[in-house]
Amino acid sequence: MFNIRDLSVRGRLAPLSWHCSQPGLIALIGSNGSGKSSLLLALANLLPAAGQVQLGQCSLLDLDMRSAARVRAMLPQRQSSLLTISCLDVLQLGASMLDVPSAQVQAVLGQLVTRLELGHLLARDFSQLSGGEQQRVLLAKTLLQIWPDLNPHGQLLLLDEPLAGLDWHHQLQLLTLLQELVARGVMVLFSVHDFNLALSHADGLLCLHEGKLVAQGGIEVLDEALLARAFQIRTLRLSDGQHQCLVPIALSSDTGSGESAGDRGDERE
Repeated sequence: MFNIRDLSVRGRLAPLSWHCSQPGLIALIGSNGSGKSSLLLALANLLPAAGQVQLGQCSLLDLDMRSAARVRAMLPQRQSSLLTISCLDVLQLGASMLDVPSAQVQAVLGQLVTRLELGHLLARDFSQLSGGEQQRVLLAKTLLQIWPDLNPHGQLLLLDEPLAGLDWHHQLQLLTLLQELVARGVMVLFSVHDFNLALSHADGLLCLHEGKLVAQGGIEVLDEALLARAFQIRTLRLSDGQHQCLVPIALSSDTGSGESAGDRGDERE
């Protein structure tokens, strides 16, 4: 279903390949500057890249923006400006490139507003919201673009740190929605810094380190050895028999032997 072959971004991302035969909730992890944002932007065809990205029957990197908007949706990590319009107007932008009746848009929009608890924000100026509130509005806008009831052609959702700024309640609320999307046939790839949320909710994992893909597979590849390699930290795994979590306990002993990915800033993130 989703096939990446030798995808690269000059100066940011080394050629990488990955294949997934069925929809899943895939966590993208890596330290600051590892290439996560570059990968997501390249997959969305919003950053010049070499290689091939096959999604179903279409080649993503060959699509124009309008065609791409019908098969994938992307929420970047950073917004270029704050929109000084109502939250309702921001939300409706999510369906602006979909040729569907207004009544149908409003029905799905109503569902997302309820699920993400946005009803009390609709009339407010988006630029005056807190960071977490803005994030929830932008998430609903992005979900509207790809939601199967509105867009049966949607196949891929790309989210760059969608949980940033959200409290635990709203993080779990969003992850539940993403799992529902996967169950309805949408591939979801999201970058995340909370390893334990990845462990408890993701179906698979991609790990980047210094612009290279260093691990891929099921969520079981997220272990102490990988975190020591990619993040230079020592971790302890705890389990109650049903659930597991990873606790950072110290920096790895080799962190002093050179510049880490995080020390180089966010040029690849």
